[in-house]
Amino acid sequence: MNNNIIQPLSSVVLHIRSKDATQLTSNYNTHFAVNLINPINISKTDEVHISIMSVEIPYSFYNISTELKNNTLVYDTSNTLTITSQDYSIYDLRDFFNNDTNFSAIFTTTYDEQKNKLSFLNKTGSSHVINLSNSLINKVIGFDDNSIDRTVTAGSVLESDYVCNLATVHSILVKSSLGQANVLSTRAGNSTTLQKISVDVNSLGIIYMNQQDFRQVSISQSNVIDLITFEITDQNNNLLQLQNVNFEFSILFEIYPRYVRTKSKIFASNNQNQINNISNQLQAINRPTIITQEEEIEDINDTNPFENKSEIKHKTDRLILDQLIDQLS
Repeated sequence: MNNNIIQPLSSVVLHIRSKDATQLTSNYNTHFAVNLINPINISKTDEVHISIMSVEIPYSFYNISTELKNNTLVYDTSNTLTITSQDYSIYDLRDFFNNDTNFSAIFTTTYDEQKNKLSFLNKTGSSHVINLSNSLINKVIGFDDNSIDRTVTAGSVLESDYVCNLATVHSILVKSSLGQANVLSTRAGNSTTLQKISVDVNSLGIIYMNQQDFRQVSISQSNVIDLITFEITDQNNNLLQLQNVNFEFSILFEIYPRYVRTKSKIFASNNQNQINNISNQLQAINRPTIITQEEEIEDINDTNPFENKSEIKHKTDRLILDQLIDQLS
């Protein structure tokens, strides 16, 4: 077992309450700044590893809302049905379509529970168009975001291509201005995300970091951490609207020595064949060998068990043997 685990030089725990933070976007307590009275100072030879320890966020955001950009359905090119921001079941959504005076004058909306799909029946005597290309609610009602406009002829039905999805927020992302050197995302390459949190409770519950959430460690090489900005978003980078409900989370800062690569020592030799032989033997080892300190080559005498070997060959055999012992230990 390897006991040479590097321990942090020091650590700091920061407990954050949203009610104590400075709000940066009006009416959104999920975009805020924290000004540390006691800054965290890091020397030039060190770096800080940042991880979120715990999270408590009330599930107070809506599954369909202006903030999530998923609440409009455009039809007949110039008519926009805007769904009121709130929590919906699929039956609530069906009823909303049927209760809107203008939309229900053209379409009757039904829901097939076995298929989990909505159907829009054109009950007029002429064709009408549902402009999915300009609508935002596509995913919710079972269409793709890139769907083309659909013409529904008189008396015909347009059914969802896919299943309806009212689980609109899949995960919560905690983002920060703290510099990261090891976090990527498919949306933007280098990412400012400190932690992704699974949403595994229903509305009105509390969202916690659970045992399945991988504890992400971000690395910063800033010399001082004092003013930090945060954003709490959904998986699509939309700020969550928590309706001014407060939340808390805790961050761990661990300071480690900064890793610096050193140049490998190259044994001098006039014999190129011996150098090539050393290189080939070292490559046979599973992990690379890096010699970081100057070492003196011991003199070979008559009592040495490695008889009739040059100093370089003797030293190489010792290196290979040491590394094999390391691998077996």
